[in-house]
Order: sequence, then C-alpha cells, then structure tokens
Amino acid sequence: TRALNWARLRKKQNKDKKVCICLFQFPPDKGNVGTAAYLDVFGSIFSVLKKLKDEGYTVDDIPENIEGLQKSVLEDPEASFSMADLNVEYRMNVDEYEKLCPYAQDLRENWGPPPGTLNTDGKDLLVY
Repeated sequence: TRALNWARLRKKQNKDKKVCICLFQFPPDKGNVGTAAYLDVFGSIFSVLKKLKDEGYTVDDIPENIEGLQKSVLEDPEASFSMADLNVEYRMNVDEYEKLCPYAQDLRENWGPPPGTLNTDGKDLLVY
C-alpha cells in the first residue's frame, strides 16, 4: 500500500497535496519555539512557504514578512496556552524570591537584578 500511496501522491496536483511543517522547541515548555543555534528558522519557513505557493500548493494567509510569520506562530490567538506558559507550576514574584533567598544580593551583584532573563516572563520567576 505504501508504494501505491506514493504513486498516487506523485500524480496529484500540488494544490491537492497536504504538507506539514513542524517547529522544533528545546528545551520544551520554555518559550523557545522555532529556535536553533545559528539558523534562521522563521526565515527558512517563510522562504519554503513562498516557494510552495509559487509551485502551486495551496498556501493561504502568508504574512508579508518573516516577523509577521513569527508573530502569527508565537501569538496565535486560537492557541489556548502560550508555549512559555504550558507547564509553569508556580510564578514567584521578585519580593518573594528576595525574602526566600538569603544570598539574593550577592547574586544580584554578579548576575544582575531579578527576575533575570531565563525562566521568567519579565516580571516573575517561573518554576516548572
């Protein structure tokens, strides 16, 4: 059956084919959708979408630019959870952190003020 399916696919017009693009996310649930070292993930996807459309595939609603594509993926209004919020167990505000961490001032001197830039939404520290 697999060979027959490949043969049918070869004869289908591009407009009738279905294609899926999967985005990598690592580490999981940390808001890193579509990131990869030294790669322009969204730029590549944008180029592929334009090429697919040029080759007759049905591609609706391609944003005008790469930033628009990135925004449409990361801020999808139909998504029930943002990727960064998926497995957040607890949000700790900076005041609570500084009360619980006896060496918070020493850390601030070396690493900058909390909440920092990792595992944070910019306001709270995120505990996964």
